[in-house]
Amino acid sequence: MQVPFNNNIKEIADSMGIALYQRFSLNEASVFLHCSESDIKEFLQQDKLEYIKVTESKVEFFGYQLLGYLLNSVSGNIAPEVNNSLPDRILRSKEVQDMTGLSRTTIWRLERKGDFPARIVLGENSIGWRFLEINEWMLNRQAK
Repeated sequence: MQVPFNNNIKEIADSMGIALYQRFSLNEASVFLHCSESDIKEFLQQDKLEYIKVTESKVEFFGYQLLGYLLNSVSGNIAPEVNNSLPDRILRSKEVQDMTGLSRTTIWRLERKGDFPARIVLGENSIGWRFLEINEWMLNRQAK
């Protein structure tokens, strides 16, 4: 099971009680990193901090993006890099909800309208989604 961060970041996050797929607003990110919102905006312009573009004017951050930045800035770039080659895997409902920030009902509604990747039936009472399809859907939403 491959994720966009390695085990070192996961272990640090677990020890700090940080949810890696939790989404943070600009304000929450500035509190997390102990800097001003203007500093965060400057980091974004300088491509020092990864983010999710929710709307044209709104950005959010995953916990693993903030933790990766924090570790790189504190430890002089010895923190593990985010893995950009993302292999496909199956995500369960809770993982999709955490990753997208959407409720189960909202995912269902978007899926029925054709605005969300289709679920995969894994068994009689089991469904999942392909990680790469969810990731691509999120990237496409950033571009809008």
